[in-house]
Amino acid sequence: MDRSETVADLKGSKYDPHPLTGDSTGDGGGGDSTPDPDAGKDLSYLMPSVTVAWDAPPSFNLPPKSDTPEGAPSSEVVDTGPLFVDAGSVRAAEETVLGLLRASAFDYQLLRIATMALRTDDFFGPPQPKQPLAAMNANGPGNSSGAAPMPDGQTDPEGTEAVAEMGRKFGETIKPAMEKALWQMANSLTLTGQYLAVVNRAGQMYAQVDRKATFPDPPAHPATE
Repeated sequence: MDRSETVADLKGSKYDPHPLTGDSTGDGGGGDSTPDPDAGKDLSYLMPSVTVAWDAPPSFNLPPKSDTPEGAPSSEVVDTGPLFVDAGSVRAAEETVLGLLRASAFDYQLLRIATMALRTDDFFGPPQPKQPLAAMNANGPGNSSGAAPMPDGQTDPEGTEAVAEMGRKFGETIKPAMEKALWQMANSLTLTGQYLAVVNRAGQMYAQVDRKATFPDPPAHPATE
């Protein structure tokens, strides 16, 4: 791209069919013309409590849990070819992932508790005061910024009302956003736990096959007479 190309020229650039224009027209440039459909909703029900059920992975010596209904064993046997499994390595990996899951679940719970505590109406902005606060007069003596409260009776009701309204609108948008983010975190932790359970069952299945792998009984009659 020619470095002399201006921002205005980027709208027709062959390098980027969807350039950021810097405006807020709602065409994908980061504008806020499209209202948030979840603004103001209480989505706290999306934040489940997450716990780790295993203190340690179940032993490979236990038979694997069957998903096949009783009396209906599967008749399809797939030839997998030779299997080489290092049960010790699988168990060590399971224990590592289980420890990480336990730590992640603990951190999630702390974040969930902190998020639930932010559901007060005035956390993201001051509540609308019953009486407007005194405005600041930059021309009078005061603190290091050169500002000081105006005399009694000279107030800024529009300013204090605007600040309260900004906080209210921001809270209506950010609260459901945080709740949905926690929901996604909980789903990720749940899926990781399910994957760990599948790995453990695979180890149990291999161990069961290994236990049942025996030589057949010798033939009733010798191979040669």
